[in-house]
Amino acid sequence: MNVEFISNTGAYISHNGFTLGMDLWLTQGAFEGSWYHYPPLRQTKKNVSDCDAIYISHIHPDHCDFNALKTAKPDCTFIVPSYFNDLIKRKLAVFGFHNVVSLSDNESADIDGVFQVTLFGQFVKSLGSKEAQFGSLIDTAILIDWDGRTILNCNDNYLNAEEAQKLKMRYPNIDYAMMPHSASGPYPACFLNLSQKERYTEANRLQEEYVSLFVETTAILAPRYVSPTAAEYVIVGEKFNRNDQIGLASSEMAVNAWCKYKTDTGHSTDIKQLDCGTILNIDTGEVSGLPIRNFSMEEKIEFASQFKSITFRYQWEDSCSDEEEMPKLLEASRSNLWQVQTRLDWFMDYNFILRIDNRSAYCFNFDNPKIQKVDPFDFSSLGRYVLADVSTQLIYSIMKGNVHWNNAEGGLHIDFYREPNIFVPEVYVLMSFFRA
Repeated sequence: MNVEFISNTGAYISHNGFTLGMDLWLTQGAFEGSWYHYPPLRQTKKNVSDCDAIYISHIHPDHCDFNALKTAKPDCTFIVPSYFNDLIKRKLAVFGFHNVVSLSDNESADIDGVFQVTLFGQFVKSLGSKEAQFGSLIDTAILIDWDGRTILNCNDNYLNAEEAQKLKMRYPNIDYAMMPHSASGPYPACFLNLSQKERYTEANRLQEEYVSLFVETTAILAPRYVSPTAAEYVIVGEKFNRNDQIGLASSEMAVNAWCKYKTDTGHSTDIKQLDCGTILNIDTGEVSGLPIRNFSMEEKIEFASQFKSITFRYQWEDSCSDEEEMPKLLEASRSNLWQVQTRLDWFMDYNFILRIDNRSAYCFNFDNPKIQKVDPFDFSSLGRYVLADVSTQLIYSIMKGNVHWNNAEGGLHIDFYREPNIFVPEVYVLMSFFRA
């Protein structure tokens, strides 16, 4: 049984003439244009059209690339989460794919009489000491039982020690685990309340925390083989020089950390670093195919600098010429967000400010359904707040539904300033519903 890696968490698993694709991101420019593959993609032996089944862990574009998926075989079986009224299933139907297995948390299914899968919803709502009432609402993981092999692919669905212990009790003999070793997001790179030195410090802290979590949870699960897989990309465009402020840990960092842990403890799990076109035999542990590429941050930024002048679709496709339309869209978007808050029963005396092109600003409180115009530079009377700097085109595209807030945020298209510098995780999840 072979695993051919692509990038991020994408891979092909092949056995006895059947191929399962997982999270196939192949198209440059995810997250509204700013995410490029790094290291760059190479020619793999398998491709999308070879897949008999495809698992999509969640809707983020580095896991659900419809441009690539449309080349799948018409009768391909898709395995997807059932959240948001079968959102992914409905989107696949637009491309003519109707053989879709849509699963809820902890639901299992037989796939084409070849293997069985169990899908897991988000394991933890937040990592570390910060508690959250709800998490991202979208991340999933999958457990594959295939001809006596047990394979766990966590994708972006992070485990903590407690949840890893639960999985270990349920699945004591995991043959292969694909585990996240890094994470992505706008913090600290886009938080301008931090100095550049503070952003570097926070980025290093995040790298260390996620690699430590990778080691801790892998040690508990104790699979026969493990590979670090997650968040390997580069930011292009005008913010290319913030790549060293994101806090992404490379797979090499995770490998080195695990090797040290294994040497110190004698742990049985062997780690297998993968790269695009690298093939792992799950039965023997043999690694073949294309060689591993490791890279420095300087190389990463040099690559990204080649695309620093790139423009993004929202910058030229969408515009708002009607001065009366913007306030109406803002009110409708706030109303939609308030409805979601009501369904989730989450309210807080915390202000959110949208500053548009440094010319105008609108503010709402998460404890009040209203939105109002405010001074774009004086927030001294607002108490706790987070400020989001956006362009007219971007916020217009978000409210019209052509751009998703979470994708814009993850792609570093929005700058933030928060006072005090305290993370309120629900705020950033809820802003995904700020649309008219």
